[in-house]
Amino acid sequence: MDFPNRPTKQNLQPRSQTMTLLEEKNAQMMRSATPGMVHIGSGIKVRGTFEACDIAEIHGSLDGEIQTRELIIHEGGQLAGMAICEIARISGKLDGEIEASELLQIENTGRVDGKIGYARLVIEDGGLIKGEVSPNKISLQQDMPTLPVTNSKDDKPKVKNSEPILKHLKLQ
Repeated sequence: MDFPNRPTKQNLQPRSQTMTLLEEKNAQMMRSATPGMVHIGSGIKVRGTFEACDIAEIHGSLDGEIQTRELIIHEGGQLAGMAICEIARISGKLDGEIEASELLQIENTGRVDGKIGYARLVIEDGGLIKGEVSPNKISLQQDMPTLPVTNSKDDKPKVKNSEPILKHLKLQ
């Protein structure tokens, strides 16, 4: 059988080291790009895993996992999968799981659905959050102690032994 594209000694010669104009322009852009930045453009669909990013901006679609310092999902952008970050600003859509160790901010066009962990949570008017939502362990340690509530005979809730909690409140 004859293979017309079979490598031969003649076509295996090393390519010259000169770059075309387009290759040179692309090389310059790659050198000047922000290190540690992931940018998924509008209309682009990516499937995969990104780790140790500094900033990740999603205008298009990511199906997978991302670990970054700052995650920005722009309006029209979406992430289906898992995100671990310090700061997240969501104007688009996130379906899956997110753990924001510092701040999770859901803008007025943002939609988050899934398992959500956060240290601080900000939801703008119009933003939507749905799923299993819980503060991370650091936030829980900073919470004030709570006391059990019981219903009295007149069906009005009353706090049992409220004296210890008054020590934590500083009223002026």
